[in-house]
Amino acid sequence: MLSVVLIATGCRLDVDVAVSMAADGSGTVSLRAVADSELVAAAPAAAQRPLVDDLVSAGWTVDGPTPTDDGGMVLVLTHRFDDGGDLTALLATIGPPIIDPVVVRELSADDVGRITAADTTLSATLGLPEGFASFSDADLVNALGGEPFAADLAGLQPDDVMTVEMTVALPDTSVEGGEKIETFTAPLDGSTTEINMSAQQRTERPRSFASVAADVLAVVLVAWVIASVGFIAWVLMARRRRYG
Repeated sequence: MLSVVLIATGCRLDVDVAVSMAADGSGTVSLRAVADSELVAAAPAAAQRPLVDDLVSAGWTVDGPTPTDDGGMVLVLTHRFDDGGDLTALLATIGPPIIDPVVVRELSADDVGRITAADTTLSATLGLPEGFASFSDADLVNALGGEPFAADLAGLQPDDVMTVEMTVALPDTSVEGGEKIETFTAPLDGSTTEINMSAQQRTERPRSFASVAADVLAVVLVAWVIASVGFIAWVLMARRRRYG
């Protein structure tokens, strides 16, 4: 889809990738592609009926394409993930300009196995170091006898015709609202940038039976000491009155 929509000068494609992780580490990845009216006019069949059967087979939900008020089109793809490893795989399938994504989620537990903390990190390289060639691979080049749309794209750079932003929302109990949100813009001029994001979740340590029992015994001990001191004082006073 990206290759097809870039064939005409003046056309634009804006892509937003949104990652939203819930407190348990699961969540969704959404990709929203917006083609402007010039793009729709230049490639109406590709814009109005994109080939997404393989994406549906891979578990993606497809919404659209939906016409915009100014004559463009919007296509939204959504996929759920269960954990950090699943999210890493999903981001990797999107491919450039998201390069080498890694999501790690480390959990901590108390002495009875209950989760008390979670540390989540997301890192990746953003960019198209090989320009439009980043959207193809050796098998595709060999099959076509050259890079796709090489003649149509001559003299153009990816940032001339498209933008890509990635917004990540991770659960974080240290910030207001319990969610840390950051937005990253992918450089499309041949350069790359490294992104790193981390979030922390902390819960009050659950009280085990042993800790509750220890507190009860401490209270009983204090009460016994107070009672003993009081009894000794009463005996001393009684003897003083008797023999005083």
